[in-house]
Amino acid sequence: MFGLKHNECVGFESRWKVKKVSLVGSTQTTEYTKTDMDTNTSDKKDIEVQTESQASAPTCEVDEEKLAAWLKKIYPSVKKELDDNAHSRAFRGYKLSTDNSDANCRLVQTLDVSTHAKDAAVGCHVSALSWNSTNKTLGVAYTYKHNSWCYHEGVVVFYTLDNDDNLPEAPRMKLTTESCVADLRFHSVLPAIVAAGLFSGGIVVWNIQRDDEQIVAKVDGHGDGITQLSWIADINSVKLVLLASAGLDGLLSLWNFSPVEFGLSLKERHQIRSPLFPKPSELSSEEAVKKATRAITCFNFSVHSPEMFVVGTEGGWVVQCSLLGTKKLPGKSEETPVLDSVFKYHQPHKGEVNSISFSPNRKDMFMTSGSDLEIRIYLIEQEDPAQVIFLKSALNCVAWVPYEERIVCGCGKNGVIEIFQLVKGKAIEKTTRDKVKTEILTQIEINRTKSNIVAVGTENGHVQMWRVPWALFGNMAS
Repeated sequence: MFGLKHNECVGFESRWKVKKVSLVGSTQTTEYTKTDMDTNTSDKKDIEVQTESQASAPTCEVDEEKLAAWLKKIYPSVKKELDDNAHSRAFRGYKLSTDNSDANCRLVQTLDVSTHAKDAAVGCHVSALSWNSTNKTLGVAYTYKHNSWCYHEGVVVFYTLDNDDNLPEAPRMKLTTESCVADLRFHSVLPAIVAAGLFSGGIVVWNIQRDDEQIVAKVDGHGDGITQLSWIADINSVKLVLLASAGLDGLLSLWNFSPVEFGLSLKERHQIRSPLFPKPSELSSEEAVKKATRAITCFNFSVHSPEMFVVGTEGGWVVQCSLLGTKKLPGKSEETPVLDSVFKYHQPHKGEVNSISFSPNRKDMFMTSGSDLEIRIYLIEQEDPAQVIFLKSALNCVAWVPYEERIVCGCGKNGVIEIFQLVKGKAIEKTTRDKVKTEILTQIEINRTKSNIVAVGTENGHVQMWRVPWALFGNMAS
């Protein structure tokens, strides 16, 4: 075998002794040891080894009724944890990368939405952008510059992303309102429900899934223009979602919305007052409250503590508020009382507050930006900002970046997406290497499912679609 002759095989065996070891009740093994070249003998040795058989595992009696009761008791908690894990966005958009050479914001598409305006020749700018809950449909609202009252027709258009994550040239739907749209917000759960806040103070809610009669609710929300809308969780019921609206009348209103009956009903109103009250002897209590009231420019509710919200007001005030422990303000005779929810005042901006928002990652942190060319990072326990980023030019909108704790972004007069390092407190230079036609940017909205997709509105009525590798910029900030 293997090309060996018989005598070669015999010679092979003559050079080795074979020892056989026999185990009682076990397998037999063979061991070879080298011997002299001239012997053919072999020795055999038997070694007896005593082994013990393993004892069988004891049987365990189970009380099935108690087991069933215990499983029934823990099931809700286990199900909640599994559901939270299944719907968690903690690692969405996460990409492991160490090469920062590709950190470049790319402008991939530009749409002129102003062509859908009735008075396109007058010129309009994008006033609001909003992705729906599936992050497939983008709502775009635009408005005109106003020197006094608004006599324009408001327009909202809707686009749906294609398979390549681009927007079609023509919108899938166009809706109009009685006055310009100041803000637009899709429902946080229902993808076809969208609310618009008007320059006149009205609120309109549409169901864009309908072919006709899209309006499902319409109310006169505020006595002056609306500045912001937001769908928030109801602290009294985890299943309900409320619509929050704020206006130049200094009120923040919470509205009940029924997904079945499709209607808005006022739940409560909150009035934001400045800390500088006139002397009680000079004015009546009602006049004093009115004198101290400040128009609300922006607000945001915490996703970590739904009862907590922060407000930016006229005059640069930064106010922390709570839905718990409110008190009724004097001199109000309305059926729905006006509540004082102010909890703490933080160091104000020296100009108007443009935006304010809680961190999606840390429950004790929120961010503001103002016309005084400052981005501020506040901690809820501290009155003074923990970090201040000084800007070279004004920003119209600032936003947290999903899944990135070290950077924030914004847009404004520079005409490109600007990215800032939180820890170092400075801007990242040259965020784009592409040649981009400079336009003043008014709004920025990051897609929550695919965070690299960013929609930006401009002062000339354009919608720009950008691709941003946030993780690479985050690496640069580490």
